[in-house]
Amino acid sequence: MRTLLLASCLLIAVAACGEPMPSPSAPTSTLATREPSKPAAPAADGAAVKAAALEALTASEASKGACDAEHQTALEKLKGELEAAMKTRAGDDGKPLGMQPVFSRIVALGQSSRAIEVSLSGRSTTEAHVLAYAAKDISIDVLVGSAAATTMRSPFQRSATPQPPAIELTKTGKVELQSDSRQIELSPGQPLKVKMSGQGCALVIGFMKP
Repeated sequence: MRTLLLASCLLIAVAACGEPMPSPSAPTSTLATREPSKPAAPAADGAAVKAAALEALTASEASKGACDAEHQTALEKLKGELEAAMKTRAGDDGKPLGMQPVFSRIVALGQSSRAIEVSLSGRSTTEAHVLAYAAKDISIDVLVGSAAATTMRSPFQRSATPQPPAIELTKTGKVELQSDSRQIELSPGQPLKVKMSGQGCALVIGFMKP
């Protein structure tokens, strides 16, 4: 009986050992596959936005041949600041120069250059300064007849006001202006022609020593 029981146990053990062990299944992830996150789009560059707004403004003025109302008002304000500041300018000796405004124009520049003619009067040969300012590139030539009066820039081009000349516009914020100038020795009653090139609204203003 004991022998029979032992034999049965051996048969059960052999049967168990002969059974293949189940292979472990590959672990499955409980998380869904995620796409790599994309970097957020960079915020719009404020300077680029303002530059684009200024370009659109001046291009529109050049196309229409007329200044935007706000732009013209800002240049008129600058004109007043220039006139007030130049009246108080002193020479190297500390004495007032007595610079007086003798003409000014605010014009819209475009593909073709524009010219204005002025006749400045005085009792003797004197010194005149022609200053021009614009939000975009600006260049001027001052002619006597058809010949250039001079190529000399005025020392007041960037220093006529205590701070560099600038205007404030709603869409562009503060705009530091581009400039050009001429310093001229002028005979009494000598007519001048100022030719201007650029894009958009511009201010040209002349000062003369008494």
